[in-house]
This record gives sequence, structure tokens and C-alpha cells, in this order.
Amino acid sequence: MQSSDDFFRLVRSWLTIHLPRARRLSPHTIRSYKTALTMLLTYLRETRHLDWTQITFDTIDRATIAGFTLWLTDTRHLAASSANQRLAAIKSFLSYCAGEDPALVAVWLDVKQTRPARTPARAPDALTIPAVDALIRAPGQHTRRGLRDTTIILLLFDTAARIQEVLDLRIADIDTNPGRGRVTVTGKGHKTRTIPIMDKTGRHLDHYASVFHPGKAAPEALLFYTTRSGRPQPMSQDNVTFLLNKHARNARTDCPELPERIHAHQLRHARAMQMLRAGVPLPHIKEFLGHANITTTSIYATADSQMVRDAIQKAAGTTPDPAPLWNGDDDLILQLAGLT
Repeated sequence: MQSSDDFFRLVRSWLTIHLPRARRLSPHTIRSYKTALTMLLTYLRETRHLDWTQITFDTIDRATIAGFTLWLTDTRHLAASSANQRLAAIKSFLSYCAGEDPALVAVWLDVKQTRPARTPARAPDALTIPAVDALIRAPGQHTRRGLRDTTIILLLFDTAARIQEVLDLRIADIDTNPGRGRVTVTGKGHKTRTIPIMDKTGRHLDHYASVFHPGKAAPEALLFYTTRSGRPQPMSQDNVTFLLNKHARNARTDCPELPERIHAHQLRHARAMQMLRAGVPLPHIKEFLGHANITTTSIYATADSQMVRDAIQKAAGTTPDPAPLWNGDDDLILQLAGLT
């Protein structure tokens, strides 16, 4: 049975001998390790109501450290990266303890399996609506290619479909009847979904079809194609990426906020963000986008909140601190370990 004295004796030797002498760590790094232990003690006091004399290795296991990591992010509002630094310090301490006392190997092996805090998914790099509008207008419709490119860009945005879903569309997949226009796309896992389209998009599709599919087109004919040696060929994703960036260069004169590199997924992200801000519930956006899991869709809500925060920070002229400062008593662990 380990005692509180055993715990703090190892804390003392870890901080004063192992870290500075064996590992030759800088005072700054040792201070961060000390802070991690102090925060762990504070967590045990606040959540488990443990007095310092009750803290032993018997109170530390994987569940405790997992709870500690969650407490750091949810209660102390540390970034995941900062919480993981604290977790790494605790694991380092327990690894040292296991080397000093074989009876603590089981504690170390258990805690070692604690998963790090998850870093939030990266916010989608959506285009702004003015940028989307400038991109749609850039090709013009006075040439065949301009008409085709305009229709592709408009359809990518209006349906928020993946680029290959749009390129795989057949004539039979399109319904342009006013008030009930829709396209049926085949997404990941060969799953089909029907996406409503605006009447404006339906009119563009009708005009496009009258030029590129005159007369009665075969239902199985590809909606979009390129011509090689006089024969229609399927368009590739590279074809679409090329035309997007070509038109973005022209549109950037009137809309400087267009990024240097454009890809089709940015139109998908822009449509999703537009729907979110219009009040469309996340479950509906999930179905619209063809996501298998609503967790993926919730990234857009996170991104929207982040944009609001960034705007507030910019207006205030401040920069957010990615690692909130610890305001606890850093000398506590030293006192308990008998170092002061």
C-alpha cells in the first residue's frame, strides 16, 4: 500500500534530481512539469474532494487521468494542445516512478493508455458569398465554354455536391421544373440522394442543355463533357480545378478576397455555411451534404462560431492566447514535496 509520503518523495526526486540532472531539462521545462502536477492535485481536490494527505498512487489510474484531461479543456478552458502537454508531463512522472518502484509499473501501464485530448477539426475553408458570386459571373455566357463553366460553378454551389458527384450527373438525373427542380447525385458508397435546386439554377441548366444537348438527348448521356478529337469525353476533376482557378484569376480584380488557389470543395463549404447562417438545422444540412455522420456536419457550426470570435478579436485589436495561463499556486507542489 503506497502512502502520501511515498507519492511526494518521488515528486521531490523527480523534480530535483531526475529532470535537471539525468534529463538535463531547462528550468522553464521543469516549471511546466511542476505546473502539470499542481493542476492534477487541484483537480483531485476540486472533483474528488481529496485532502493532500489522501493523495497516493492508489488514487491515480487511467479513468482519473482521463477525467483530468477533460477537466483541463472543459473547466480550465485549455486548448487541446496545452492539455496534452500536461498529460505528457503526468505520464513522464509516472514512467519515472515505475522505474524507481516496480510496484508502480501497473499504474504507469494503465495511465499510459490515456488518450490525448482531441484537437478540434479544422474549420472548412469556405468562400464568402461575394467571392462565390464573383466566381459564378467570371466565365460569362457569351461563349459555349463560358456557358458550360458558369453552369458547373453554379451547380457546385447550389447543390453543395462533391465535384465527382457533379461530373457523374446524367441527363436523367436532372429535373428543372420550376418550384420542384432537383438533381439526383450518387455519392460515397454508391448512395444516391436528391438535392433541390433553385429555379435560377434550373433555368441555367435548361439553357446549357439546349446548347450542349440539342434535340432529345439520351437519358444516360453525361451532363458535362469535354471534346477531344471531335468526340465528347468525361470531364476530370483536374479539368474543373483548372477552370475554377482560371476564372478566379479574372474575378480577383473585382473581388480581391478570392484566395490564390480555388478548389471545388470551397463552394460546397460556402453553401453549407450559408445554410447554417440562414437557420437550417444541422440534421437537414447533413442530409443535403450526404454526410454519414452529423459530427462531420457540426464542423460548420464550430467554424461559424470561430469566425464570430475572430471578428470580435480583430475588432478589439487583440490576439487570442492559444494557451491560457495557469493562475493556480505553482509553489504548492514544492511545499507538499518538502522543497520549500
